[in-house]
Amino acid sequence: MRMNIDLKKIRHVAEVAHSESITTASHTLAISQPALTRSIADVEKQLGVQLFLRMRRGMRLTEAGQVFVDQAQRVIKSVDDLFINTEDYLNLKLGRLRVGIAPSAYQVYINGPLEELVKAYPGMQLELVVGSAEQLAPRVISGDLDVLWGAARPLTQWPEMKVTVLRDLYYGFMIRRNHPLTKLKKIGEADLLKYPILLPATVQPIHIDVATRYAPNGLPPMHPRYVTDDFELTKSIVASTDTFSHVASLSPKFAERLKRFVILDGVVDIPPQQLAYAVAATKAKSPAVEAFEAVVSASIG
Repeated sequence: MRMNIDLKKIRHVAEVAHSESITTASHTLAISQPALTRSIADVEKQLGVQLFLRMRRGMRLTEAGQVFVDQAQRVIKSVDDLFINTEDYLNLKLGRLRVGIAPSAYQVYINGPLEELVKAYPGMQLELVVGSAEQLAPRVISGDLDVLWGAARPLTQWPEMKVTVLRDLYYGFMIRRNHPLTKLKKIGEADLLKYPILLPATVQPIHIDVATRYAPNGLPPMHPRYVTDDFELTKSIVASTDTFSHVASLSPKFAERLKRFVILDGVVDIPPQQLAYAVAATKAKSPAVEAFEAVVSASIG
């Protein structure tokens, strides 16, 4: 036998059972005594059993009533938890944000905004996954990741993702202060590319852009002498050799933080390098994704 009983009336039964009094329960529920009495009678009629014994000094559960109330209290708690958890999810007291980062070198630009997000919503779970765009884009499209963060151009390959470009990066090439190139009045593209290059382990769009400039200058294909994602090691190698390395920043003043080095700007003819993030184009955004978008737009956009 299947029947639909109003959840409100189930609450009425549970409250009367708790207080053992129509009068007390009516005050607690903010309902009139006649209306509460009718509500109890409606449930008994639907069930076909008597839930309460009407005593001179109150209401007592029957055996059938006790069975019903025991289950009713579980249902009421489950429904209350459902609404509480949903509200917490919407307010980001619960929830999860899964961010893919491609390439790994672009994580440095998102660390600040993510720290702000964690401070604002300490109950939210945060998961970062590093990889290539080819690895991570399908996971965003399928819903396994919420956001893909990184270089703009690789993200535009997938029409199933909506890409938001935030801003251009300031970039240049770092050499040591007493590098032989510093003796030239004007440094050309070929002058720089003749020297050894150091590249991060994770391939970035700029690496591909730089690689395309070797042939037009009559040079052999690009082949890095050093490969590392450790920027401290990068600085040490550049400071002690004739190697050059690409550097990028959100601020045009990044050269001030690298006073031990010379930053060559505009020497190599490459397209703008841009920061962006992407989400699945057809999926509804979760509150966590909307909070992410607000933070990165305010911090970086």
